[in-house]
Amino acid sequence: MKMTISDLKEGMILAKEVTSPTGQLLLKGGAPITDKHLRAFKMWGISEFEIEIEGENQVTKSEFSSEILAKADQALQLRFYGSNLSNPVLNKIYSFCLNRLALKLSRQPS
Repeated sequence: MKMTISDLKEGMILAKEVTSPTGQLLLKGGAPITDKHLRAFKMWGISEFEIEIEGENQVTKSEFSSEILAKADQALQLRFYGSNLSNPVLNKIYSFCLNRLALKLSRQPS
């Protein structure tokens, strides 16, 4: 969904990357917006953004093959080594990362 700078709020997720008028990457797509980002966007004069709406562009684990999920899980185990995944916040982060990595792996040519 397209939004203007005045409609952006902290925590919204970018659907597409944001670049400066000179082409410099300011924030990758899929990243949550912070107050620091809002100030930088205003400073660069960037006024329009593509934002993800909850449920839109979201993929669930059930949409991936067990092979892809196993590969993604194996890669994330290294990154989350020693983390307490029973913590609801860490578990949510892990699930988000698992879905994003599985999506990336599913789009790679075999």
